Amino acid sequence: MLTTFSRGVVNTALILGAVFLSGCASLQQIMDVQKPTASVAGVSLGNISLSEATLLVDVAVANPNGFALDAAGFDLDLAIAGQSLAKVAQPDSQVKVPAQGTGKVQLPVTLNFNDVAKALGGFGDNNQVDYAIDGNVTMNVPVLGDINLPLSFADVLPIPQLPKISFSDVSLSDVSWSGAKMLVNLDVTNPNSFGVNLNSLAYNLQAQGKALGSGALSGIKLEEGQTQNIAIPLDISLTNLGISLFRMLSGGDPVEVGLSGKADVAPDLGLWKPEPMEFNASRTLNP
Repeated sequence: MLTTFSRGVVNTALILGAVFLSGCASLQQIMDVQKPTASVAGVSLGNISLSEATLLVDVAVANPNGFALDAAGFDLDLAIAGQSLAKVAQPDSQVKVPAQGTGKVQLPVTLNFNDVAKALGGFGDNNQVDYAIDGNVTMNVPVLGDINLPLSFADVLPIPQLPKISFSDVSLSDVSWSGAKMLVNLDVTNPNSFGVNLNSLAYNLQAQGKALGSGALSGIKLEEGQTQNIAIPLDISLTNLGISLFRMLSGGDPVEVGLSGKADVAPDLGLWKPEPMEFNASRTLNP
């Protein structure tokens, strides 16, 4: 028969054995740790204007292990034409990644369009530009310690540009001592890869230092890359023409006509608030 002492020794051995086996199972689980992976799940526009754009970068970390992990930091670099133009460094960001799950974090990256233009040597006629995001996510992983998970992403960023307003044609008719009729044709072009609305367009027309007329248009909608022709008829009085200008026009002499004004530009992007623009154009009128 086992004495009380012997039974105690056996029980202790059984308990220690169970703890040891349990510890071995936990150790085995830890020793079987698998390396997580990081990726850019997507990029969206947080804000955009004529001067800069803020990109919201969604970073996802996939954890294949049966235990949760902690992301200890993020480091992103945004490059255009091989030049680094924006960085995000958050070495102390804490993000919990669940067991056999995915943890996500959204990181804002602000890009200045002046820097983009310098990197490209100017935009030219480009209304978009290729960009690349590279970086690392630092993870705290049992046994492996702190490790860096590389990630990369490439996409296209729209470069917003103001509409272009120019003379298409200008003609004069019914020139008499009571005045004249003028027809001004404007070409309004949207160079962007998204729609643009002109909520208002106020204009002033002049020639030889004389104001010929003014007015305003509204509700001009331009689709992506669209050019729209706008005809503006004007009745000009002799008072506005002036004697010298009247003689030039009635004598068939060419006259330089200038158009200036302001427009309220509202891109078809919910993140971009309307911005004002000024324009100037000129055209030679040959009566």
